[in-house]
Amino acid sequence: MPAHSTRQRGTVLVADDDPVMRLLMLEMLDSVGLDGIEAADGAQAVALAHARTPDLILLDIEMPKMDGFAACRAIRDLPNGATVPIVMVTGGDDLEAVTNAYEAGATDFVSKPINWPILGHRVLYVLRASDAIVRLRIADAQNRAVLAAIPDTFFRMSRDGVYLDYEPGCEGLGRGARDAAGEETLIGRHVADVLPRDIAERLLEQVATALSVRQVRSIEYELIRFGEPQHVEARLVATGPDEVLGLVRDISERKRAEEQIRRLAYCDSLTGIPNRQAFLETLERELQRSKIGNKKFAVLFMDLDAFKRINDTLGHDVGDQLLKQVSDRLRETIRPNDLLSRGDLLPRADADTNLARLGGDEFTILIPDLERVEHALNVAHRVKDAMRRPFLIEGNEIFVTASIGISLFPEDGDDCTSLLKFADTAMYHAKTCGKNNAKLYSSSLTMQIMSHVKLEVGLRRALQNNELYLLYQPQLDVRSSEIVGVEALVRWRHAERGIVSPNEFIPLAEETGLIVPIGEWVLRTACTQARHWQKLTRRPVRMAVNLSAKQFKDENLSQIVLSALHDTGLDPRLLELELTEGTLMDDAKATLATLEQLRGIGVYLSIDDFGTGYSSMNYLKRFDVRALKIDRSFISGLPQDSENAAITRAIIAMAHGLKMIVVAEGVETGEQLGLLEEYGCDLVQGFYLGRPAPAEAVTAMLQRLWVPAPAR
Repeated sequence: MPAHSTRQRGTVLVADDDPVMRLLMLEMLDSVGLDGIEAADGAQAVALAHARTPDLILLDIEMPKMDGFAACRAIRDLPNGATVPIVMVTGGDDLEAVTNAYEAGATDFVSKPINWPILGHRVLYVLRASDAIVRLRIADAQNRAVLAAIPDTFFRMSRDGVYLDYEPGCEGLGRGARDAAGEETLIGRHVADVLPRDIAERLLEQVATALSVRQVRSIEYELIRFGEPQHVEARLVATGPDEVLGLVRDISERKRAEEQIRRLAYCDSLTGIPNRQAFLETLERELQRSKIGNKKFAVLFMDLDAFKRINDTLGHDVGDQLLKQVSDRLRETIRPNDLLSRGDLLPRADADTNLARLGGDEFTILIPDLERVEHALNVAHRVKDAMRRPFLIEGNEIFVTASIGISLFPEDGDDCTSLLKFADTAMYHAKTCGKNNAKLYSSSLTMQIMSHVKLEVGLRRALQNNELYLLYQPQLDVRSSEIVGVEALVRWRHAERGIVSPNEFIPLAEETGLIVPIGEWVLRTACTQARHWQKLTRRPVRMAVNLSAKQFKDENLSQIVLSALHDTGLDPRLLELELTEGTLMDDAKATLATLEQLRGIGVYLSIDDFGTGYSSMNYLKRFDVRALKIDRSFISGLPQDSENAAITRAIIAMAHGLKMIVVAEGVETGEQLGLLEEYGCDLVQGFYLGRPAPAEAVTAMLQRLWVPAPAR
């Protein structure tokens, strides 16, 4: 049976006005496994074809009411008659009859007299051919349905660029490329008439390459569709010696995703400006361009001064808002021609990548095609001045400054790493010069930085290697001429450099935070020494120890002091902790709480270097410290400097009015000692009374109660 039929036996309509002929045909059909139905004339044949939908029709030409030709045409007009195979039976080999049969829509014909065995096989063959055609039609319909469901556009194109076939996808991709006439097909048209000429030329180049190398080639281009850019990819593969198959795909979504990924990879998520990676790639491109063109450029490295303080005091949210406003102000401050190559007549799309945030509060600016160093300095000063204007955040004005370092190509380096590092080095130098500054790099800065770093490494190891030691300077009671106390002074004996000045390593210890562990070591060592002198001399000798701002703000300070006193057995009344005015005034509320804890321990508190800060008389009274130490700058000019004499006399009078003891530092002559005694100063220390000395020398002084004779 025909493979396409779902019935057990195929059905054939036999239409002939001769009953004998119909009977013979029905027997023939039965012999080959087919069922038959009969029609005695053409009109009945048309009716049965419409009602029964046979698998094949054997149609005699000469029939009453409606001949075979008319019946054939009528069946073809039926909804289900277009594809049914129709075999016309003719009375002879009349060529005209055969021609008329085919024109009427016949599939095949047979001539009388009929060879019945041959007819049976012929009917089966026609049914198989019809079944194959049906299958092909179904497959073609399915393929077209699949193609219609795919958004991609398919086409075949000749070597010279003529469309041989064209099937737009379900999204109509490529329709925007049609001409104003709105033709439904591009078949037979040249690609240059369909696509913009530059795109057509590129496509033809890839067509030629695909035909030559017999490999898949692709091209990406952009079309304007409905006023919006549409990104397209065309992939081409050779299907013959002079023909390619093309698949055109809309990659706009992929391009948007790639752009998003690129933004995530190259854009700072907080400020929206390029990040470190983007800047490094821009710097590398500019480096290669400048080498080829024998050009110069500058790298500016900017860091906000005291940004950490804003984060710590106002919170990270405020810090983030500040960084956003800083980046916006940088964009506004830097002129477009600062970021563009001088050869560019129009702004480049990637010019903004010359400005970047490296991380934290660090920003960089690349200035290409530098003609004069002054141009880079001018940009730096414009930026610096812009940063000084207040930033309004949450209704509050926030003030910051910026330090900027500048490195130059090729003078300072010929690779990206060096140029960025040297700009950073120059920025660090700008900070050490007082901040709110802009500095050019010089090779000597690297030596300074390396020396600084090496010194820091050495300082970190100083405690482990027992390189730190203490000297002690006596404090004399002016009235009794007795040594009543000493001040502990830390010193560093470096393994390679020898004695390192405190003016060099104490600021470094403050900057790195090493002052906290060093300060604890000083406190314990000094307490141990004071307890030793107390046992040795049977006299109370007060030990003065300086506290840095970082130590004073350490939440464990009270516990550290208690632990040192407990472990050494020193009476708290014999320990004096010296604090600077700046330390006390930094956070008055917190200062009062810490001072209360220290007073509860019972230690002696004093203000060091008094007169150089900005103490409030009200706070001095509330702080309830027991002593003021007059800064040596006021003592050095005595007795000749009348202004210093008046200030010294006023400080002593004020301190006594607040029931404080007064200590004068830096006494270097007998005349100064005599004048201070006249003013009523309580205690003095200085080179005249004794230079800072090792513990053994001070021990000898205490044992013989040595004091210098004051000049009168």
